Amino acid sequence: MGQSVQNPTLILNSWKEIASFLDRGVRTVQRWEIELQLPVHRIGKGKRSPVYALTSELKFWLVTSGTKSEIAEPARLKLVRRRDISPSLLIETSRRLVSESHELVRSLAQNSIRQQHQAELLQKRVKALRYLNRMR
Repeated sequence: MGQSVQNPTLILNSWKEIASFLDRGVRTVQRWEIELQLPVHRIGKGKRSPVYALTSELKFWLVTSGTKSEIAEPARLKLVRRRDISPSLLIETSRRLVSESHELVRSLAQNSIRQQHQAELLQKRVKALRYLNRMR
């Protein structure tokens, strides 16, 4: 990939470069082109014609496609793993993540109980309406 500091809009000239930029496999980004309208341009006609993509369009697509968190998360984690991180920061991050996980589990349980209660109320109302309809 020929990246230039002066040129913020880089051109990726192959599926391999596009996949590398998105930190995914070639087959995955080819599937995204079809299923998720990944902004890839073709030179010529046909499925086997050469492709290119602009990094600015790919970044915009990541932000606006609604799949940014699912797609960009592994790339972000890969960058974190490459850095030298102090053990205390790792422990702090782990504790924060465990705390957030517990909160999510608690929220999920509360929502589940709430939905179950609402379903029971709905069933009672349906029974009452059926009873009233039989009385008429």
